[in-house]
Amino acid sequence: MKKTPLLVVADTYYPKVDGVLRFMEEFIRRTKDYFDLSLLVPKFEQYKNKDKLKIYWLETSSYFRMFSYPSIKLSSKNRKTIRDAVKNSKVVFIQEFGPTGVLALHYARKYDKKIVAYVHNTPWEFISTYFHLNSIVSRIIKKMFLHFYKKTDLLFVPYKELQTSLQEEGLENKIEVARLGVDIELYKPVSEKKEIKLKLGLPLDRKIIGYVGRISKEKNISVLLEAFTKLPDNHHLLLVLVGDGPQKQKQEFTELSNCKITGFVKNVEEYLQAMDIFVMPSLTETTSLATLEAMSSGLPVIVTKVGFMQRYITKDYNGIFFAKNNATMLNLKLEKLLKNKKLCSYLGQNARKTVAYSFSWERSINKIKRILSSLAYQQKDI
Repeated sequence: MKKTPLLVVADTYYPKVDGVLRFMEEFIRRTKDYFDLSLLVPKFEQYKNKDKLKIYWLETSSYFRMFSYPSIKLSSKNRKTIRDAVKNSKVVFIQEFGPTGVLALHYARKYDKKIVAYVHNTPWEFISTYFHLNSIVSRIIKKMFLHFYKKTDLLFVPYKELQTSLQEEGLENKIEVARLGVDIELYKPVSEKKEIKLKLGLPLDRKIIGYVGRISKEKNISVLLEAFTKLPDNHHLLLVLVGDGPQKQKQEFTELSNCKITGFVKNVEEYLQAMDIFVMPSLTETTSLATLEAMSSGLPVIVTKVGFMQRYITKDYNGIFFAKNNATMLNLKLEKLLKNKKLCSYLGQNARKTVAYSFSWERSINKIKRILSSLAYQQKDI
């Protein structure tokens, strides 16, 4: 049977590793034998194409950076690459509405392709927080993204409340819920942390408080630093940040002797297995795949009450909440867990159960695959 040509579009790619890219990895892994897949992504560095996919590379410029990463060049060559990629597809699956996503949307409408987007985050919240924008500007940015969403044939969202919120904003196009998932065989607890700590070069005699994600303003990592430095005897602890970001954002952490910043890594699961407590202090999130992966790894998690986290985490059952920007409260929660091994175990075990029961890549991607196939059959050959 002839495979449907499907173009996956994103403004992110390796070596950057975030929730969007991890979704793409799982989607590609589970659908590459079903669709005729191709990618339209920025080229940040040389990359070994182990899946042997057709990749339309976009040139980037280090002179203009988007949130500390090189942005695609708005050149005639890149526009031609985007146009060709869209023309050769039947369905365009957009992951982000950055420059690449917006131009792909433009050409997909021009050539009458079916357009699907996955709403991985609420970008107006991210941009407003990152640039400290006032409410009027934030509302304008939100309207801009809603305008892009309205031009799609279908939106996927990771949870029901986001679907409801978008519909209340006036979106009338079809919206389907497809949760993000976690590979529970990869992200799993270990009974003994010594071996994994040795492998990663982490000290054996320190408890590890960790975070996974971008080191940026909207993630509010500074509140974690403040809470950590106030912990009694914190020289017996280690703060591990698995991720990367602008040097300005990292500076205060690099000055701390008992803090390690890993940069982007491909073995996130091993760092999670080495941790004792996971913290997500973010000011804005949708699902927070990093938190789900920490929970799947059997870690007690302390998070802010934002996005979908406030739904899948139950207070004092599979996690703990703290108020945004409240370093004192976070400090107290950390101190409580550090003193109570039994509570850590209880929260971690329940966290693992929650993810195993409710967050399956298999179910979500099968649903997405089925709906994309249905749309492809409706698409006229041009």
